[in-house]
Amino acid sequence: MPFHVNAPANPERDPLAPLMASIRGGSESALGQLMELCWPELVRYAARQLGEVEVARDIAQETFVQVWERRRAWKPRGSARAYLYRIARNLVIDEKRKRGVRRRWAALQELSPPGRPPTPAEELDAKMLAAVFDTAVASLPDRRREVFELVFMRGLSHGEAAAVMGISGQTVANQMSSALRTVRKAVADAGVADG
Repeated sequence: MPFHVNAPANPERDPLAPLMASIRGGSESALGQLMELCWPELVRYAARQLGEVEVARDIAQETFVQVWERRRAWKPRGSARAYLYRIARNLVIDEKRKRGVRRRWAALQELSPPGRPPTPAEELDAKMLAAVFDTAVASLPDRRREVFELVFMRGLSHGEAAAVMGISGQTVANQMSSALRTVRKAVADAGVADG
C-alpha cells in the first residue's frame, strides 16, 4: 500500500492515527491492534530489503518496540504508516551496515592465512585507518557532516537526505562531493604516511 511521508495527519484518511494516539496515551491493547494490522506488511517490506524472513520478523518486532518506547514523543504530523516505515527502514539500514561490516571482516579473514589471527601491526593499521576516517568525518562542517552521515553511512538517497534536512538535492550533491574529497584525501594521506 502506498504511503506518503508528509501526508497530513487526518483520522479519516489515516485509519492508524487513532491507534497511535491511544498508544501515545499508554494503551497496550492499541499497540496490539497496530501490530495485528501492520505486522505482515512490515515483515514483507524488511524481507524484500534483506532477503531473510527471520531477520525481517526481528526488524518488525523491533519497530513496534521502538513505537512503544518512543510513544510519548510521537506527534501526529504525518501518516502513522509512514512513521512505522521510517522506523523499519532505519532498522533495515542498520542491519545492512552491520552485514557490510561482517562481510568486510570475513573478507579480511580470508586474506589472512588460515588459522592466523591478524598481526598486531595489521590490527594497529586498521585502528589507525578507522581513526583517520572518524577524524576526517568529525572535521567536516556541521551541514556537510550531516549530509555525509545520511548518504554515506545511513544509505539515504540525495533526495531523501534533502527532505530530511530541508535543503535542495543539489546542495546535498555539492556537500557530499566536498565531504568525499576531504575524507578520501585524509585516508590517502594516512596510507602514504604509513607506506
